[in-house]
Amino acid sequence: MIDLDAIFRALAHPFRRQVLQWLSDPAEYFSETEHAPFRGVSAMMVHARSGLSQSTVSSHLSQLERAGLLNAQRVGQWVFLSRNEDAIREFAERLCVDFARTTARP
Repeated sequence: MIDLDAIFRALAHPFRRQVLQWLSDPAEYFSETEHAPFRGVSAMMVHARSGLSQSTVSSHLSQLERAGLLNAQRVGQWVFLSRNEDAIREFAERLCVDFARTTARP
């Protein structure tokens, strides 16, 4: 079960939405050497692309992970990130259903 409030808070910041966009198609936003298709994109590569401080990026990534929108897999010293497509799909479906209910009422 997803936490709608946590997701809304996570999506409230434009950088976090940007990260989700980057991770939606890593091959478009990162070179082949920067991502492992079976694992995702390293947090370091997100940091390098962002131009923000490491601590700022880490904070944003943590919020996305707590909201359930990111999967993080540690491999040795690296953390690989990928979108949690199931949670994103469930969020979109719930959002559509909730809006449909409010517009269907007189």
